[in-house]
Amino acid sequence: MIVYVEYVFLDNLAMDCLLLWLALVTLKIPSRWHRVALGGVVGAICAVVSVYFNGFWLILCKLVTLVVMSISVVGIGKKLFWYVLLVLAYTFLMGGAIIGLFNMFSIDYLSNGTLMYNTKLPLFVYLFAVLLVCFLCYSLHMFVLQTKKVAPHLCKAAVNICGKSYFVTAYLDSGNTLEYKGTSVCFVTKKFGDISSFFSQQILMGKAEKVSVVTVGGITTVFAVPCEISANGTQQNVLLALPASKCNTHYNILLNNSFGGDQ
Repeated sequence: MIVYVEYVFLDNLAMDCLLLWLALVTLKIPSRWHRVALGGVVGAICAVVSVYFNGFWLILCKLVTLVVMSISVVGIGKKLFWYVLLVLAYTFLMGGAIIGLFNMFSIDYLSNGTLMYNTKLPLFVYLFAVLLVCFLCYSLHMFVLQTKKVAPHLCKAAVNICGKSYFVTAYLDSGNTLEYKGTSVCFVTKKFGDISSFFSQQILMGKAEKVSVVTVGGITTVFAVPCEISANGTQQNVLLALPASKCNTHYNILLNNSFGGDQ
């Protein structure tokens, strides 16, 4: 049997990252992806090097690897002991599940008494495929939930800027009661038409207003330009402002409460 070192490395990297991440999620420990990846790299390198050990030294090498991997992810602290135990538990569970799948699909995984699978594709390819499917299903699930949540508050709106009309999707926000000199303020949450160039021109020409907005991080100032918006049976002259931070929404405009956001 021909063994490719790069396959061994990638298989162990993918599996170790998964185990380390599962332990983090279970213990609800916040950690960055680069630390999980670092732990996975440590485990993969040690897995390649461990072929030169056997007996007691092999067991010691694997235990040291487990501890070093865990330290790479969570550091040295009170949670390290429980994290190591949980990673070890997930390792046994995952190993049993993989052997069970090998038996189910009649895949050879023993060679001269050594655990070594023989498939057309490396194990990490199957693992990434499963993770990709899980990610897509989760993303679709979250998209459906968010859509159902905001759908009752969405409406069609017509935005008239300098005689040019844009038909967009708007969100009726009962929490947006911001006014500037008696004029309601709405926000652009998603680009439409040539709105970006229009804002740039108005700001350079000094025709944009500076509006103070209270956010979670404190008070900030945003640029706003006058326009006319028709939505929810109401037509108003308002100030259309850029958001204080980048938004990721399915609608284009966040309307003011004056358009009937309390309904």
